[in-house]
Amino acid sequence: MLQGLDEQTMWMAHKYVLGETFDGGRAHVLTLKVKQEDSTFSMAASNDKKIGTFTSTFFLDMEHAGEPHDGQTYPAPKFTFSPITDAQIECAIKWPSPYKAPGADGILNTVFIHCTDLLIPHIGPLYRVTFKLCMYPSEWRDSTTVVVRKPGKVHYAILGAGCSIALLSTMGKVLSACITEDIIQMALLHGLLPENHFGCRLGMSTTDLLHYVTKFMKAIWWKGEVVSALFLDIKGAFPSVILSQLVHDMRWRGIPEQYTQWMERKVAGRCTTMVFDRYESSAQDLLQGLDQGCPLSGIDFQFYNTDLLEVRDTERVRMLSLLWMTHC
Repeated sequence: MLQGLDEQTMWMAHKYVLGETFDGGRAHVLTLKVKQEDSTFSMAASNDKKIGTFTSTFFLDMEHAGEPHDGQTYPAPKFTFSPITDAQIECAIKWPSPYKAPGADGILNTVFIHCTDLLIPHIGPLYRVTFKLCMYPSEWRDSTTVVVRKPGKVHYAILGAGCSIALLSTMGKVLSACITEDIIQMALLHGLLPENHFGCRLGMSTTDLLHYVTKFMKAIWWKGEVVSALFLDIKGAFPSVILSQLVHDMRWRGIPEQYTQWMERKVAGRCTTMVFDRYESSAQDLLQGLDQGCPLSGIDFQFYNTDLLEVRDTERVRMLSLLWMTHC
């Protein structure tokens, strides 16, 4: 039935999904079973306890704050900073799906798509002034974090059966998409990232990675040698990023300071509101990490983990990177 939805009937389906609690139309967060440090279990039944549990799970409390890089001398940037153009904004507006759930500003992507000609003369100067005046509106920073169930789980009373979806301001996402295009293009042009980085880069996909791995393994097997593989699943990749280290890594590889300073302003003072079962928490400060669902987070993380991949990049050992992302 959902395959036949159009712009009119989708709102009727939306209404049915948001039906009253007794009709089973929505999946609700059950009482959570939380494992304690002493291996015992406690139950989180109230919404306040659930919020605390979800917060500690989705937004990790990092013990290591990162090494200070004050006074660090960086090499000259590999390219010069260029202000955002109206043409870039137009391309960025066409990038997202039109009816994805909006963030705290409540603006759907389709508004930007259908009103591009009217909006660009106004939002273009706003975007450019975030660099010129070294500021970033707080309304664009804040997000809504929706707790949803992972499909196909047997028990939904455990934390691993749920996940978070960050709904960001549409104004901020379009601006981030413009910056993302600049960094990706320049990283490719100037070779700022290793060739064995396959995520969030132009012309490199999961298929390319599989071909690379297959070719590498067969070449070793033909020599009569053995191939061993280690797969690492980074828990909470984006929320666990230490911003000062990310800025250091990007500056060291030639990213102009205007971009890294803008990123610092973008994430400073962020707040998120957690939502589930028609319950909305109070605003919670996000003191570290990057925004899940932000177009910029993927390429940022590639700079963040580059040193890890290059530690053992030799003729005998290959380390590859593929970042799986879901933009919301």
